[in-house]
Amino acid sequence: MKRLVPVLLAVLVLGTLAAFCFRAFSDPVPSERLRRLQKGMTQDEVRAVLGPPTTVYDSGQWTYQRPLVFGYVNIHWQTDGTYDGEFNYERF
Repeated sequence: MKRLVPVLLAVLVLGTLAAFCFRAFSDPVPSERLRRLQKGMTQDEVRAVLGPPTTVYDSGQWTYQRPLVFGYVNIHWQTDGTYDGEFNYERF
């Protein structure tokens, strides 16, 4: 029994570390959602596809991040307030 405890503890620690790494290196926004974006969409339409942005900057840029994920997606807008068809996808 005494030998089983360190083995179980090691399995628990390694499993937790593996789960964290899997989450940390996943997509900040699922790629199937990003593919649904189309140039000219309104902010409400983009919000319906991606959900509410994590951060909205004074410049109007929206940023999407997920907790414990290394990366983000920035959404850019045209001067008329519609989606310009481009985004920045950054992973660390």
